Amino acid sequence: MAEEPAPEVTRPVSDDVQRIRTTLADDAITARRALERLRLARVIIAALAQVVIAFVAWRIWVWRRRRRQ
Repeated sequence: MAEEPAPEVTRPVSDDVQRIRTTLADDAITARRALERLRLARVIIAALAQVVIAFVAWRIWVWRRRRRQ
């Protein structure tokens, strides 16, 4: 009689589903943190752009005023 191979030990489907859910939850948390950082970066960039625009406008105003005098 030939020996039969031992059946492979398989994890229950619920373990795989739990692992996938945990991975998805971790990825969701990471994505939220990345979006928060992205929003903060966008706010900072917008504020800096406004400061640069104001500075350029002020320099143009000063330059034009000096030309008139």
